[in-house]
Amino acid sequence: MIEELYIHNVALIDKLQLEFSPGLNVLTGETGAGKSVILNAVGLALGERGAAGIVKDGASHAKIQIAMVLPPDHPVWQGFNDSDLAETLDPEETLLLSRQINTSGRNRCHVNGQMVNLTLLNAIGNLLVDIHGQHEHQSLFRSEIHRELLDAFGGLEALQSQVHKKYDEIYALRRELAEFSNTLRDATREKEFLEFQLEELEAAQLQEGEEETLINERHILSNAETRFESASLVYDQLYGGSQSDFVILDGLKKVVSTASKIGEIDGSVSELNERLESALYELEDIAYQIREYRDTIEFNPHRLAEIEERLDLIYRLKRKYGNSISEILDYQEGASQKLQQLQLGSERIADLEGQIRTATEEAQNLAFALSNKRKETATKLESLIERELQTLGMEKAIFQILVCPVASLNGLLEIDGRRYELRQDGMDEIEFLISPNIGSAPKPLPKIASGGEISRVMLALKTVLARMDCIPTMIYDEIDVGIGGHTADIVGDKLKELSRFRQVICITHLPQIARLADRHFRVEKHVGGDRTIITAKQLTSKERIEEIARMHGGETTETTLAHARELLKGRE
Repeated sequence: MIEELYIHNVALIDKLQLEFSPGLNVLTGETGAGKSVILNAVGLALGERGAAGIVKDGASHAKIQIAMVLPPDHPVWQGFNDSDLAETLDPEETLLLSRQINTSGRNRCHVNGQMVNLTLLNAIGNLLVDIHGQHEHQSLFRSEIHRELLDAFGGLEALQSQVHKKYDEIYALRRELAEFSNTLRDATREKEFLEFQLEELEAAQLQEGEEETLINERHILSNAETRFESASLVYDQLYGGSQSDFVILDGLKKVVSTASKIGEIDGSVSELNERLESALYELEDIAYQIREYRDTIEFNPHRLAEIEERLDLIYRLKRKYGNSISEILDYQEGASQKLQQLQLGSERIADLEGQIRTATEEAQNLAFALSNKRKETATKLESLIERELQTLGMEKAIFQILVCPVASLNGLLEIDGRRYELRQDGMDEIEFLISPNIGSAPKPLPKIASGGEISRVMLALKTVLARMDCIPTMIYDEIDVGIGGHTADIVGDKLKELSRFRQVICITHLPQIARLADRHFRVEKHVGGDRTIITAKQLTSKERIEEIARMHGGETTETTLAHARELLKGRE
């Protein structure tokens, strides 16, 4: 429960500190006194969205802090899988939520002193307080709210979440199938061109480094005559020939012979003789190798033509597919893979269609199970709501919950030969119907229920659902809208009954409800000089009599005071 509320610099509130009791807490005051400002401040501390305009004029920031006492088994102590926050949470201590909003709009949120983001603060707040605003009863006019309430009562959120995931899976697969089919359809037009390109490239059988090898071979073959003539000339000059005017080896032999005579006379030149002989032998060997090279020179115009043709093919492929053989081979690999994907496209389509069929069957089973559970839950909830409405002065009311699968000729789901829509929340339209009086058939709430009746239906729902959840505090902002007289007494009794197992904080204008409070606060707006401020205080017994009198008659007279005393006496 909320043990203490602290508000500082929010709107017209300078500083406000309220201590609430475990039971029924009532806030009263003139219209426009600022009761809803206090309620809005509570919402901000629980993580609701708020703007910088909430900060009081002249202040740098606003701050709201809530101290709560919770049972040890409350789920908030689990820490929301946040290890840093979990370390600060201790079931033996008071839970402290605080939020500071600066004029710049920036927020600073803390839980037990640990800084948290607004999303986490809101998630924690949703487990702690259920706020029913002045106009929330109008949400009962929307069918999606009916589904949320029914699923919450039946504990069907997990099953509904499974349907939601399967719905997302199916439509993701359908999108992928559509995109792939479109891509395949466009790419098929390229198939023949790709096949032509690959046929051309595969026939070429290009090899890395082939172009350089061919260019070198062409250069050698195209210069065969020059090589032959040059080799012949070298050989002739070294070893002699019919056309030679000068033979190097013959001359060198004479030199060696002459030098050997010198060596016979003077042994000091023997080393020179050896060197001359070695040069002679080396030149003879070179001459023989030159002759062998000359004799192997090939005059092959056919091979040269083949090389030219091959190089021409390579140049043509380079113009089409890349600047080098390496780039051409990369292009060939990419084209091959793309063509393979096209060839496997039909298999991929069949695979996606199979996945969609499987996912649709699973979704159908889940949605059908969810629909059946909703129907079972609806029967239970109808009975409980009717029972609560009877205690709220609607003894003859009939409350019905329609759970109707949505039929559709093109629906994804097929059950017993009929097709139904699949939605994120299942296959059902869910609507609350009511017949407030005997003799009239149940109709949708907006068409038949008055404002007061809608308020009582919402209070009945809240009462039933409160027994199903672990939220310790319920706040009602003018739940009494549109009611009065004996009905107001009944609503007050219902709030009092609810406060026996939940803390209830209620803003009301009805003395019949205010008289039942375990703790009563009056909210007032004061004007002093050029300032207007909102204050609130817990009332004493005497002040309660005066406030109940004001609420009953507008003016405090002996008659209204006496009536107020009777009202308060009647609560005991």
